[in-house]
Amino acid sequence: MPLVHRWDDLKDYYVGLEAGKIKNAASALLAFLTPIVTSSVLSLSHTRQTGKVSFEDIWQIFPPSSVVLTRFYGVDVICRVIKYKKVKCNDNEGWAIEMEFIDWNGETSGWKTTSITIWEYSGYRRVTGLPVFPISFSPEEQKIRGAMIERGRKWASLRGYHFKIVNGTKILLETKEPQQRPVSGKVCIDAYAYYKSCNIVKPSLRPVAAAVSKSDATSDEGENSPEENGPLPSDGFKADFTAVQVDTNSKAKGPADRCEELHDLSDEELLMTTPWMKGFDLKSKSFCELNVSDLHDMQWNDEAFEKLVLPGGEKDLAWTFVENKSQSTSDFDDFVAEKGRGLIILMFGPPGVGKTFTAEAVAEKSRVPLYSMSAGDLGTAPSEVEKALGRALELCRMWNAMLLLDEADVFLGERTNESLARNELVSIFLRELEYYQGILFLTTNRIRSIDNAFQSRVDLFLPYHDLTSEARKQVWENFINRAGRDKFDLAGDSLDKLSMLKLNGREIKNLIKSAQLLSMKESGKVPVERLVLLANKRVEALKELDTDEH
Repeated sequence: MPLVHRWDDLKDYYVGLEAGKIKNAASALLAFLTPIVTSSVLSLSHTRQTGKVSFEDIWQIFPPSSVVLTRFYGVDVICRVIKYKKVKCNDNEGWAIEMEFIDWNGETSGWKTTSITIWEYSGYRRVTGLPVFPISFSPEEQKIRGAMIERGRKWASLRGYHFKIVNGTKILLETKEPQQRPVSGKVCIDAYAYYKSCNIVKPSLRPVAAAVSKSDATSDEGENSPEENGPLPSDGFKADFTAVQVDTNSKAKGPADRCEELHDLSDEELLMTTPWMKGFDLKSKSFCELNVSDLHDMQWNDEAFEKLVLPGGEKDLAWTFVENKSQSTSDFDDFVAEKGRGLIILMFGPPGVGKTFTAEAVAEKSRVPLYSMSAGDLGTAPSEVEKALGRALELCRMWNAMLLLDEADVFLGERTNESLARNELVSIFLRELEYYQGILFLTTNRIRSIDNAFQSRVDLFLPYHDLTSEARKQVWENFINRAGRDKFDLAGDSLDKLSMLKLNGREIKNLIKSAQLLSMKESGKVPVERLVLLANKRVEALKELDTDEH
């Protein structure tokens, strides 16, 4: 009964009328309606006074267009009511509250619908204990509104493509059912890429400017259960229409083939934006929903490249290639259009000497994402490899990212008549790289077995060798400084002694971590003797392993 929600307004309207025919007609109407609505009006008044409601009276607190508070994946969100209706599931009755909120589909912002059902209960319940309830019943309404509008401003600024740091919770999207997982590290915020790379039709959103139609803003208990095409909420005023301005300068460099409508949103619209944004977790290499409140600006590690230990001029050479490629506007390519425009850097040498760290440091210095993969991430079946590699290359193109393929030996090896399956993998790899226009880092420990066809495609070969004692000393110092130099008892020629032990960078890093773990329960600094002891044990073990292999 919509009149129940407007009863006070109707009586106020009657009082304000001048004497005459219209007021007489209104008086007759009120006299006719009063006995019909009195019971519901009194019940609603009681609910407002006590903050408690019975199941049968739930419809009274959800007038169309009212602002309600619920939760999406455990995070508070404000929605707007479209309609309510009685529903049944088996023998259970419930009230389905259909709502809408503002979402982003990678191209435009708009209204998206969702619903939640309040199932039958006995007696009275606190309105604020329901899985969805009018925000007007909250004693902290103004505080919640302010916080939601501020979060909405952040949400609006994240539309499009952005490279961010996250620390919080993510919702997995590439699983049968949404699952929550902890997340930390670098992420690419990009709903457009999610729908495009996953071959998912982006949802249609009702334009923000469109109001709830009169036909929708009703309660019809005879209709079917509302369609749920938004995230399911989990269990658990005067509008200020000051528009938020989108800072387009803060956006990361993305592709030029997008068509994004970044309309300004009013405070009332910002109030009802979803708290989640679709993004790509570079650590797990998967798309997910990310909580806007968990996202932070990138803190670039400018020291990474400076701390990179490489002999001769290899470090400067690598950076010069990458810098010139990033700034180049040359149309020089292969004789076939669009071929040969990428930059492929092959890094080869023993493990633990800085190959992977080189790619990471260059990406940090370039201020771009690094999409890092190993051969295992691509799979073994030709169809899996083609799909995974194609997706990685496409995402790197979309985000202007660099691609690192670690331990790529299986894709670089020379083709032979004895292994047709591996030959197919090499052929797929070569074909996919043919038209790639970005920067690709490859690492391998077996340079001599590289296929001739691939050798001709490499723009820069970077050889890596076992670390010299001077290089090892620098690596020891870098990792100790990163861990906190004041945590270690280093005196005199301690680093000189440690640098004489033939260890690679990865082994040195692990030794420092092990020494810290062993000293956690002890007060004071980590003694250098412990580092030396652990280092000697590792060297002895490596010698035995080397002896067993020969």
